[in-house]
Amino acid sequence: MEGYQMYQAKILLKQGLSRQTVAGILGVSRRTVYNYENGVVFKTDHHPGRPRGSTKLSPFHAFINSKLEEDFTLNAELLLDKLRARGYEGKITILRDYISKKREEIYNTAVRRFETLPGQQAQVDWMHAGTVLQNGRRVKRYAFIMKLGYSRRSYVEFTTSMEQSVLFSCMIHAFEHFGGIPQEILFDNMKTAYVYNNANCRWEVNVRMAVFAAHYGFTPRRCRAYRPKTKGKVEREVRYIRTSFLPSVSGDLSLVPTARLNELVELWMERVDNKVLRDFGETRNERFAQERERLNPLPDQHFEYRVPEVLFVNREGKMTFKTNRYSMPEAYRGKQLEGLLDLLEHKLTLKYQGTVIRTLSLAPAGSKQTIIDPQDRKEHYDAWLRGRELEERIRMQIVEKRKRAQQENVTADPVIYDNLFSCSEEMIEEVAV
Repeated sequence: MEGYQMYQAKILLKQGLSRQTVAGILGVSRRTVYNYENGVVFKTDHHPGRPRGSTKLSPFHAFINSKLEEDFTLNAELLLDKLRARGYEGKITILRDYISKKREEIYNTAVRRFETLPGQQAQVDWMHAGTVLQNGRRVKRYAFIMKLGYSRRSYVEFTTSMEQSVLFSCMIHAFEHFGGIPQEILFDNMKTAYVYNNANCRWEVNVRMAVFAAHYGFTPRRCRAYRPKTKGKVEREVRYIRTSFLPSVSGDLSLVPTARLNELVELWMERVDNKVLRDFGETRNERFAQERERLNPLPDQHFEYRVPEVLFVNREGKMTFKTNRYSMPEAYRGKQLEGLLDLLEHKLTLKYQGTVIRTLSLAPAGSKQTIIDPQDRKEHYDAWLRGRELEERIRMQIVEKRKRAQQENVTADPVIYDNLFSCSEEMIEEVAV
């Protein structure tokens, strides 16, 4: 033991600490620290130096543990810089191995401490899943994950957006996958679920999330981000998908369509659900058989998500929704529309002054596509032709008046000239008819 203290003392002294400070940290006298500095050890069964079974990283374990407790996402590269400043001389590989084991330990502890009853809780999280090629450009791809607390059964869906409407859609799909709804769902500080009220200095449920939760009969709960002790089950699932499922997909992931990736993850989850959980000696499916009966039933009607943003049809006759442009009938150029979004069918119903115009099948959010209806194209083209014909008729009328003026030699009179060549609204109407 004293040999280990001597090793610690030398590390601390290398950091520039005084003998008195080191003595206080180790709980020994300054004379003992002096002896350690000079390699003098008493009452020890082995030679001075690093104790058996320890590594260069051992004196820094307590520091690493505290940092991982503060921020579970802290990686080895960031920790290495902090450790170098404190005298660590080992390699990053030792650090990576220790961090990996420590995270596993923290996860397992969190899982054991925060058990929930069947049907009581589900946890929700997003995961960045690289990029995907869409219409010749790369867009970010994400994975939505909902995990039941008791059975550990999960629902995974890949998307190209984390917007609130997409979140609601994924949650509805998860409810249908499980065949019921848990009593409460745990979120972190995602803005689509919680917002910070500066006036009250506290986090509050997003208004639309509150309406959604009331419709499906669950209670939203918030936890602090990156806290595995409260949301460790779903965060462990995130890591499992990142390290196990994604590497199992052959080829370049960016070339795999999102719909195909969802098919593959569904097959993969079926295999995972039949694996025995080490902590319980049962499979996820076996535990889910107990949990399914405790889930709340699905409502009779789908949740209707009204688009709060004002939808405008521009001068070109196109309406933009989630970065995609859709053609509209000619009659609605410059008009303001009301939208009703069907989350399950991914369709948008458009109304003008209470009358339904059409229902759009939506393109993937963020893909920046332009969808033109053939009928709209014909209407816009016909309107353009009518405009060109009107312009041509007005031009011919002006040319005729100009010729008459030249023949009558009255161009010197400004009043007559203005009467001949001005284009009044009455004239346009007359020509248009």
